[in-house]
Amino acid sequence: MRICIYRGTNEIGGNCIELSENNTRILMDLGLPLVSMEQDLPLSEYKIPCPGLYANEEPTVNAIFITHNHPDHYGLLPLINPSIPVYMSKTLHDILKKIQPLLPGDFDISHLDIHEIAPNETVKIGDLTVTARPVDHAPAASAYEISNGKKRVVYTGDLRFHSNQKWKSWALAENATNPDYLLMEGTRISRAEAHEKYPTENAVCQAMTDLLNNSKKLSWITCSSQNLDRMVSVIKACYASGRTFVIDPYTAALFDIFHESFKSVPNVDMLSCIRIYYGTSESIANKMKNAGIFYTHAVKKITKEEIAAAPEKFVLKYNYNLSEWLLKNGLSDYNFIYSMWHGYLTRQHTWDKHKGHLVEIHTSGHADISDLQEFVKRIKPKQIIPIHTECKNDFQNIFGMSTMVLNDNEIKEL
Repeated sequence: MRICIYRGTNEIGGNCIELSENNTRILMDLGLPLVSMEQDLPLSEYKIPCPGLYANEEPTVNAIFITHNHPDHYGLLPLINPSIPVYMSKTLHDILKKIQPLLPGDFDISHLDIHEIAPNETVKIGDLTVTARPVDHAPAASAYEISNGKKRVVYTGDLRFHSNQKWKSWALAENATNPDYLLMEGTRISRAEAHEKYPTENAVCQAMTDLLNNSKKLSWITCSSQNLDRMVSVIKACYASGRTFVIDPYTAALFDIFHESFKSVPNVDMLSCIRIYYGTSESIANKMKNAGIFYTHAVKKITKEEIAAAPEKFVLKYNYNLSEWLLKNGLSDYNFIYSMWHGYLTRQHTWDKHKGHLVEIHTSGHADISDLQEFVKRIKPKQIIPIHTECKNDFQNIFGMSTMVLNDNEIKEL
C-alpha cells in the first residue's frame, strides 16, 4: 500500500490523502486550506497535483471518502470528475444538499455520484476495503479504517474526547485496535488554548447558563450553526435561564436535518424557547426561497420590534443587520458571547465593535494532547503518521513511539 498526503503535513486543515494498492486509488478527504477563508479566489486555485481526479481528465481515482462537514475536508469536491464515487455519511450528505443553495456559485456537488456510508459499514474498492468508524467532532463525523488485506491504516479525520459524544472516539480505539499505521490529527499541539478555560462541552453549557442567569442584558452569540453540540448547549442555557433563542432560517433548516438524523434532537417546532428572525440578507433569503426551505417554520417568526421591546429576554444568534438596527435604536448594554476558535478574532474584524462586550465561552472541536496520548495507548498503532498539524516533528516525543514524518506530495510505500 502506498500513501501520498497532498496537503496537511504542515498545516491545520485542507486534508487531501491518497492511499493506493496496485491500480486502486482512493482519497481520504478533499479539503480547502484554511487560508482560503481569507482569500477571494476560485476553487481551482487550490487544486492538488492528483492525476485522474478532475473533471477534464480521464478518471483514475476509484473513490473519495469524506470525514465530516467542514470545508477544509470536503471543499474541493466540485472540481472532481463526476463519475468518481464519493462516500460520506447520510447526515453529511443531507447537510451539503441543504446548504448548497447558500454557498458561492462555484460550489456545486449536485452532479456528483454520492454514496451514503453507514457507521461501521465496510465497502470494497478494488484492492482496498474501507470501514467507516464514528468519531466525535462534527455531526456524524467518521474516521476510516483502510486495509489491503495485509496492512491496515486508520485515518482519524478530526476528533475529540470531551463532548457528550466522546464515547464514539474512544470506541474507535477498541474497534480498530493495533493498526499498522495511525494517520492522526494534531491540531491542538501548536495552539495556545491547548488547556482551555472550558475543557468540555458541559462546562460551556454551564458557563452560558451562569452568564444568562446573572445578567439582565440581551446576549448575542456567534457560533457555527453546524456545531450541533454548541447549539444544544445554547438551547439548554436558554431553558435554564428563561430566555428565548432567536435563530435564522438557515439554522432552523439545519435543525430539521439533525432531527431526521438524530431523533434525540428536537425539531424546531418542538422547542418552545426558539423563535426565528427572517431579516436575513436578500441574497440568502432568495436562495432559500428557491430551495423551498425559507418559511418552513414561519409560525416561529419574531420581529426586530419585539426583540427591541424586551431585549433582556433574548439570546440572539448573531445577525449583522439585526445587530446594526438594534444599536441604532438604543441598544447599548449587552453581552457578546463568542463561541468559536479564538484565532478567528484576529483574522476577521466583523466583531471589532463588540469587543467591549465580549465574553469568550468555547471549547475546541479537537482533542488535546493528553487525550491523544491516551488514545494512542488504547489503539496501539505500530507507527503514527502526523496530519492536520503544524508540529509533525514533535509527534515522536509527545507520543513516545515510532513516527513516519511525511511532506506534502511525498509518495511513501507502507
